[in-house]
Amino acid sequence: MARRRSNIQKPAMSASLRAYLLIHLHTFFASLGRFSRTPFNFMMTVSVIAITLSLPSGLLVSINNLQSVSGQIDLNNNISVFLNQSVTLQRATELSALLQHDNKVSQAILIDKQAALEEFRQYSGFGSAISALGDNPLPHVIQITPIARIDNQANLALLVTELKKRPDIHLVQMDMGWLDRLNGILNIAQRGVSIITILLGFAVLLIVSNTIRLELQSRRDEIDITRLVGATRSFIMRPFLYSGFWYGFFGGIFACLLVNLSVWLIDEPTSSLASLYNSSFNLNYMPFAHAALWVGFSISLGVIGSWIVVSRYLSELES
Repeated sequence: MARRRSNIQKPAMSASLRAYLLIHLHTFFASLGRFSRTPFNFMMTVSVIAITLSLPSGLLVSINNLQSVSGQIDLNNNISVFLNQSVTLQRATELSALLQHDNKVSQAILIDKQAALEEFRQYSGFGSAISALGDNPLPHVIQITPIARIDNQANLALLVTELKKRPDIHLVQMDMGWLDRLNGILNIAQRGVSIITILLGFAVLLIVSNTIRLELQSRRDEIDITRLVGATRSFIMRPFLYSGFWYGFFGGIFACLLVNLSVWLIDEPTSSLASLYNSSFNLNYMPFAHAALWVGFSISLGVIGSWIVVSRYLSELES
């Protein structure tokens, strides 16, 4: 008897692994095939998930587009130096050359007040009113670009203070505060989107959990029979987990499609508006990497929601 037992060959590890994978593969597609029997209910649940997840993903795409707009703005921290009205063109040219040789200045460009007036007359639409003024009310302006290493507000403020001390300078203007405020608003918006994502992710979790709970109720007799014949806990949970996977997968895919469809619908009017400002700005669609992460996030919500409700249901049956 002992010899006979020793001659019994145990199943190879590769064969058992193959059988395990085949069982998972069969359950994986069987759970999808089950949805084909009730496509309306399945699409209703997927649509709710997609609409719920499209809100935070759409907000993230909007913030990314706003950040790209701010990134296209000239961030050289240019400083506009307005000279006194009494300063002549020759003196303004000398001052511009003097500032050009300053070790803190990368470039100093003189804007002649007469040329500035002609440009303003051409583009402002107030040509007749400007002609009635008689004297040119505009001063000479020197546009200064600081060197690259002066990139923080403290050093820029120090340069502005030094320029203000010069006797021929009437006003020094460097209005980059609005861009800082814009970036601050975008940072707040990102935090807000993170909070919205958490809340709506929890909502998706509840949607999937409630859907799986209803499916558990409809398949209660099937579960009882499989438990009587000795089915393990993981065997019972497996099809419901894959159902949660499919809910999350299709919900995430449709959410990304909704976001890109929305971007496509407003891309043309946005481009038309940008052309009025002589800009070639176009809206960016959701990148593939972000879409893949968003679908993965949706799948994780579906699987977690299914696991929670099925585990709780089986625990109640076993107690």
